[in-house]
Amino acid sequence: MSIYQSDPDAAPDSEFEPGALHHLVTGNAGRLLDPRRTPVTIVGLDLETGFLTLRVDRFEDAGATWDIPFEEVDHYQFAHGSRRASDEAVRRMRDVIERLDRALVIEPDPTDREVTEMRVDDDTAAAEGWLRDQSRFLASGRRLPDPATRRGDELLMADLGSFMRERALWEVEESFAQQYVRNPRAGEIVKGHRIVIAELGLAPYAGTIVRDPATFAGSWSRERRAAHVRARLGFLRALFARLGLAQVELWRGISADGPLRIDGGETLLSASFDERVARSHLVPAPGRPTRRLLRGLVPTDRLFMTYLETAAMNDHYREAEAVLLAGRSAGPDPGL
Repeated sequence: MSIYQSDPDAAPDSEFEPGALHHLVTGNAGRLLDPRRTPVTIVGLDLETGFLTLRVDRFEDAGATWDIPFEEVDHYQFAHGSRRASDEAVRRMRDVIERLDRALVIEPDPTDREVTEMRVDDDTAAAEGWLRDQSRFLASGRRLPDPATRRGDELLMADLGSFMRERALWEVEESFAQQYVRNPRAGEIVKGHRIVIAELGLAPYAGTIVRDPATFAGSWSRERRAAHVRARLGFLRALFARLGLAQVELWRGISADGPLRIDGGETLLSASFDERVARSHLVPAPGRPTRRLLRGLVPTDRLFMTYLETAAMNDHYREAEAVLLAGRSAGPDPGL
């Protein structure tokens, strides 16, 4: 049984047509081609960055907005009779796509990783001292919550908040976590972190070039993003070391519309501490006949973010989620 909201009375696909650039008109209503056909409405277009802004109209994320590249319109369907963009508007969109839809691949450099890991060791040592002296969670003597509850620990969430505020990284932490939970592929908040993580040598990146000049501006500079990455890794490594946990059991459920491929370059992978959540991703759906359930014992030094300490992972969705650095598993299954 799925743990996610859905609409058992959703209209059939026959009432919609495949998304195309001519559908990109503010006000047009459509649906994401996910198993539950999430309803969306176009609320804006930006010809400089090539993003269309969609408002989510139903389910847990209702009211949220996603910035989606023009070229991903084929991931959606639109109601018959939707308004159509002019030929000139479509031509301008194609020009934007040609300019911005360009591949970027970053393979982690072992030397960069060695330097980064030394700096993370320093962050881990600092976090160990902080947790020893200031952690309310550890002082309480509590154990980590049972994953079956799919709820993190409020004292541990408060600990992370205090730790990040002391390092002037709370703004980055809060915005990044909220965006990752709502839609990690929307906009470039998460994408910017993926690129920086690859540049630090920690995991590969395969995607597209940066299309928004603000991606690495101000508080989102590469330096600030890198500091946040190291602080997060240090906090979790110190925490799990104090708890005596060198590895954790995680699950992933993967569905695909053809032969299953575990693509490289993801940089960050999402998994769950709860098997039921992973199985919820295996519900049969139109166009997604291939399904696979993965389980693994994952070293805690790969953990970047979990529901245990991340408040945003306990709001709209409760997936007992873990976010991992990709590409570092020595196990036989590259999917985890």
